[in-house]
Amino acid sequence: MRILVTGAGGTLGTALAPMLAEAGHEPVLQDVRPLETPYEFIQGDVRNPSDVLSAARGAEVIVHTAAIHGIHLSTHSPRDFYDLNLTGTFNVWEAAVEVGARAVVFSSTMGVYKPHNAPGVGAALREDAPLRPGDIYGWTKVAGEELCKLYGRTHGIPSVALRFGMFVPEPFFPYGIRLLYGGVDTHDVVGSVMSSMEALTSGNVTWDAFNIESVVPFQEADAEQLAQDPMPVLDKYYPGASELLRERGVETLAPITVYYPMDHIERVLGFRPECNFDRWLEELRSRPEEKAEKSPPWP
Repeated sequence: MRILVTGAGGTLGTALAPMLAEAGHEPVLQDVRPLETPYEFIQGDVRNPSDVLSAARGAEVIVHTAAIHGIHLSTHSPRDFYDLNLTGTFNVWEAAVEVGARAVVFSSTMGVYKPHNAPGVGAALREDAPLRPGDIYGWTKVAGEELCKLYGRTHGIPSVALRFGMFVPEPFFPYGIRLLYGGVDTHDVVGSVMSSMEALTSGNVTWDAFNIESVVPFQEADAEQLAQDPMPVLDKYYPGASELLRERGVETLAPITVYYPMDHIERVLGFRPECNFDRWLEELRSRPEEKAEKSPPWP
């Protein structure tokens, strides 16, 4: 299939394009900046309807990743977020209708739940929780999800929203600890997109939203201890974890006030993230030179 990826110069687009090609698809990349890539590239701005339509010609699936993200809240205005994230998504959907696309995969965020991250809130946060974002970034993603549902109803184009956890590139130690706090490996982000495309084009899904975070084994009964001191809970599920972390300079961890069960996407799409905290612990054991620069190492 011919697959358009918007915002293709970002972390997801960069990792996704070779996986699409390896699976036999034809990736078409669009970004506002020039890209050096072996794949077809059409420079353009998603805020410009004609740019999006030009890139979407012939595309069967659009993977819409172009956005300003939460890390940019201090450097971009609310108008910037509205113009790129919401107007851009509107233009993508209009192009999808015009070219007769079969499906859209929409990059959303766990920021749609943001106020639920406050201390004292129950730990498990599933996809049916109320969407009450705490900033303009999260709001534009909630509005983008609503556009997905609207165009599905009015034009019959199926879509999914993938509520990604944090997957910005980081050094080894912060990356691993982040997996306990709603982080996710880029490999699993790409895998969730591939699984979503397959489900949408095979007719198995018409609309759904999925958390895409690392898998953690925590249970509701762990919530109080996680919010006080996560170390004993880690030892419960990862024997010896606290001793290993202390050996590497981690005396404390920040409270874990929320985690994201991944049972919904596993049940619907058969997808389960692979690069989780247990795998990182094993790698840490094999890398004796790795030491935390601070405690806690993240956040």
